[in-house]
Amino acid sequence: MKEPHDHFIHVRGLKIHYLEWGERNGEPLILVHGWRDHARSWDFFVAALRERYGNQPWIIAPDCRGHGDSGWVGAGGYYHFPDYVMDLDCLIEHLQVSHLSLIGHSMGGTISFLYSGTFPSRVKKLVLIEGIGPLGMAFSDAPARMEKFLSEMQAIRQGNIEYQSFEYPSFEEAARRLQKINPRLGREKALLVARWGMRQTPSGKWVWKFDPLHRATSPQPFYSAQAMEFFRRIQCPVLIVQGKESRQTPRPDTEERLSAITHQTVAVVSDAGHMVHQDNPRALAEVVVPFLEGL
Repeated sequence: MKEPHDHFIHVRGLKIHYLEWGERNGEPLILVHGWRDHARSWDFFVAALRERYGNQPWIIAPDCRGHGDSGWVGAGGYYHFPDYVMDLDCLIEHLQVSHLSLIGHSMGGTISFLYSGTFPSRVKKLVLIEGIGPLGMAFSDAPARMEKFLSEMQAIRQGNIEYQSFEYPSFEEAARRLQKINPRLGREKALLVARWGMRQTPSGKWVWKFDPLHRATSPQPFYSAQAMEFFRRIQCPVLIVQGKESRQTPRPDTEERLSAITHQTVAVVSDAGHMVHQDNPRALAEVVVPFLEGL
């Protein structure tokens, strides 16, 4: 498969990187990756899609801010879901398209359904891969979470090593670490994911490209009731994809969240955990392609 084309846009001065496969015709399919992941993580799934479609469709995959080859927020900043949604909106504006289909994995699923609920007339199809939002919290959880966030920010100011980038002697060593976390990830895939997602420091060590600030606790709790208001506004068909062997913490209110989506279908992909698009990309394509084609 041909390498994707690299592009950049700027959102309020922050560099946002995105990948592009295929020709710029018709409506794009935009893929949004998960937390501490990167756009090239979709490569195996894109290959499976293009195997089914030929050289179509037009596929776009951004690196979310603070991930991959996109910029970090820098001193005084932090990462919030509205920021990710704004970046996605700016990318879509840059592409000069009025309609599109979205696929989001994990954190990228949350970004995608927030965008789809905000602009329901723009999204034709939505696929949420292990991505119906984080565990819900109560209003009463907010003060303790804010306190934890502030204490962690103080630790960062004091140079606590926990929030620095972990260094590896080689990206091969990092790939072995990936395989320990996810045994379904074969050696060749692990090497590619690590090589794409890491950079070499001046000292010769290797670190992940994502901003280590992502390891800190977000000050903003995730409220299921708020998320369901976005779900209720989504007009397009929605495919919910789950990995059969996923160890993602169960959402006690899963049925309630799904019931808020008017046109939804659930598909379970076997031989896959949370990283469905890496574990079994062909099986994922087999359920996604008919959905996108409306079959």
